[in-house]
Amino acid sequence: MQNFHSNNIMHIKTVTLMVKDIKRSLDFYQQRIGMKLIDQKDDLYTLGTYENIPLIKLISNPNARPKSRTTELYHFAILLPSRAYLGQFIQHMINTRTQVTGGADHGISEALYLDDPDGNGIEIYADRPVDLWPPFDDAVNAPMDYQDLIDNQVKEPFLHLPNGTIMGHIHLHVSNIDKGIKFFEGVLGFRETMAYGPHAHFSSDAGYHHHLGFNVWAGIGVPNNPDDAVGLKAYDLFVPNDQFEDFKERIESNNYELKADEKGLYLIDINNVRIDIIKG
Repeated sequence: MQNFHSNNIMHIKTVTLMVKDIKRSLDFYQQRIGMKLIDQKDDLYTLGTYENIPLIKLISNPNARPKSRTTELYHFAILLPSRAYLGQFIQHMINTRTQVTGGADHGISEALYLDDPDGNGIEIYADRPVDLWPPFDDAVNAPMDYQDLIDNQVKEPFLHLPNGTIMGHIHLHVSNIDKGIKFFEGVLGFRETMAYGPHAHFSSDAGYHHHLGFNVWAGIGVPNNPDDAVGLKAYDLFVPNDQFEDFKERIESNNYELKADEKGLYLIDINNVRIDIIKG
């Protein structure tokens, strides 16, 4: 399987979410999703794979406001190493009677969708081999063959996310598609792969189907998610060394500011969400 999340490709590595009930969220992400608690510092909890690869960070705020119609996270997407592991995960959802919101065969990938206890969207997916991908313009939203996935699953019982699991992409609500294109492509440097008029747009580096998607399905012109509401507060963006100077120049030429603090380099995106820059 071709690696579209290597050290020479720009991609998202983790997301940071604010949650209201940290015990409830930890139970969900460990027992239902199969993540491991890797680290805790004060009110920040880092979870990921049993290889200690971080995937999400949870900020505990018992006073957090619930979600509303704002710019924000549509879903973050966990990429499994193979289709057989997706079948195993679906079997785990059945065994634990975990509610899901749907599933789809996109031609390029197969994906299961569900929400965490705070309503943060999650996609669990597996890519098809690149040589089987249809042209991006022919990507579909067809019914997923659950039975075939279950029939061809990894035979061992699901205990946790398999080794090799990574953050595949994120998909955001934005207030305006053109504004999203100007920032995520014009400033960050992703390239268009799929465009669905003024409603949804997908972008990537190095020819992946998408490292980042954005849509206006929450409404055109919606406000940004408040700082004290549950949801997406930050994400880590890996920028390869050989892309960094061009990346920095695009930020400055578009009148954005690359800032630095004790955590490292960062900038603020169009949704008022922090992007932590990991220079490769």
